[in-house]
Amino acid sequence: MPGKELVWAGPTGRLIPATCSEPQEIVLYANGLNDKQKTDIARAFEHGAYDMGAEYTWRRAMVRLKSTLKTLGMSFIGEMLNDDDIDEYSNIDIVLNDYSAISLAEQLGAINSTGALKLRHALEVISHYLSDEAEKNNEELSKIDAASLVNSCVKYVLGETDISIAIEFSELRNRLYTESLTLSDPQIEQLLDSPPFYIKTVVSVLLSGIKNEQGAAQEHAVGNLGVLIQPIWSHIPEKDKWQIGNAYRDATAAGDISATKGLKNALLKVKGFDYVPENLRSSTFKKAAKSLIDAHFAINNFYTEAPLVASLSKLGSSIPAPAFIDCVQAYLCVYLGNSYGVSNAAFPTAKAELLKIPEDRWRYYFDKVLSTDEIILTKLFNDKPRERFKTLISDHLTFLVESESLNTDVLKLVQALNNGDNGRINSIARKLYDKLREK
Repeated sequence: MPGKELVWAGPTGRLIPATCSEPQEIVLYANGLNDKQKTDIARAFEHGAYDMGAEYTWRRAMVRLKSTLKTLGMSFIGEMLNDDDIDEYSNIDIVLNDYSAISLAEQLGAINSTGALKLRHALEVISHYLSDEAEKNNEELSKIDAASLVNSCVKYVLGETDISIAIEFSELRNRLYTESLTLSDPQIEQLLDSPPFYIKTVVSVLLSGIKNEQGAAQEHAVGNLGVLIQPIWSHIPEKDKWQIGNAYRDATAAGDISATKGLKNALLKVKGFDYVPENLRSSTFKKAAKSLIDAHFAINNFYTEAPLVASLSKLGSSIPAPAFIDCVQAYLCVYLGNSYGVSNAAFPTAKAELLKIPEDRWRYYFDKVLSTDEIILTKLFNDKPRERFKTLISDHLTFLVESESLNTDVLKLVQALNNGDNGRINSIARKLYDKLREK
């Protein structure tokens, strides 16, 4: 058995000498750019056009990252994002925003977790300084922030001559479609000893195969899900359990007898039919929540969030169970905001909707979901979102502080939020975040 090594992991990035502090020096290590592109970026910084140089570097990095992900096929990306509207003819620049590209690249081993964290921070910085709000307030990107952004882009995306999805992942994905695997297989043993972050990726791969493949490939995907579902069930997030339930619903609706039978047998093994949606109402909520989250991580989010959060709230206060996780995540994104603040127009609606959520559903979210919700966990790394979460707990969710049903780490986090202990909040949030990737 290979031990507790990860099945696949992202590279640590291109080594840039510590003596390089100027953006025009750092960009020389961008092997993914041609000489003209490097010269254009260097000239922008030499002339003090830090925002122009940073934006161009960021755009080139995201184009390269998305091009790498596209090699896996757009249908597969659709399955990873749980978006049925994405198929092989979809435009990757339309269906995959920068935040999703970074998260997906991390999940598939194209970049490591440190690189993903730094790129997400860079995204927040560049989105803010390119926004109408920053322009209205005459805020300008500093040379230090621009250099940090360029360094992250070069180190984790533009520095490699050829970014590729981890070989180990590609091999495992191929085996899931071509072989009938057993729990004693060394690579499966290694997978089962890996963090939920990697296991959930394999679930998406299998569901993609069940939906999109035919013949032997689909049979292997169905069979391998049946083999894996019992040992992985307790280790995958609630959102992914709903994804399996959705797959069964869709296979049944499509009249796919082989997929329906295989998914039914798999769900029976874990008593998983509670995760099969009763109707399609939940898909409307899920799509509205996704649109709101996409806007939250895009430029001018303080303006674009308001109509989207209003649309989501107008769908009804009774959120269907399959869409609950998505909707809470979306409302929390608006309520917590980012390190630059919140949307004044959207915040009141998000707060009002969060306060409508009953105690039992809040207990469910904190006990079963928060520890695997990387978007919300990363919010707690920043001062302003952390302060707003503290207010939510201490003013409205105090019943959670003494809850005996919460898992230990989450209860400690809730208590730290209620007590206003910033150091402890940050430490516990990072521990929970790292648990998704470390075993």
